[in-house]
Amino acid sequence: MKKLLMMLGLAVLMLGLTGCEDYDKQPLEFVNASTYEVTVRSLSTEWGDFILPVGASKKMTGIRDVDYTYYPETRVKLGFASTDRYIVFVNESADRKSW
Repeated sequence: MKKLLMMLGLAVLMLGLTGCEDYDKQPLEFVNASTYEVTVRSLSTEWGDFILPVGASKKMTGIRDVDYTYYPETRVKLGFASTDRYIVFVNESADRKSW
């Protein structure tokens, strides 16, 4: 019985460790490929707001909470190359419909 409980405990521990992510190996990166200066505002206390000039990028490590908003949201949007930890801002198309 002890052996079974020990094996079960080790299995739970292994499952717990495999679910952990190393945030230092997966940086959070913002790239401004638009023709506008972009202000990125953090929605958490883990990292602070910053401004991305045209053509600039910012890379941060050790970030867990990726919640943010950006301005000017009517002039820029997230590009197709964006992922959850690699964010690319591009110009919003001129034919964008305002609902």
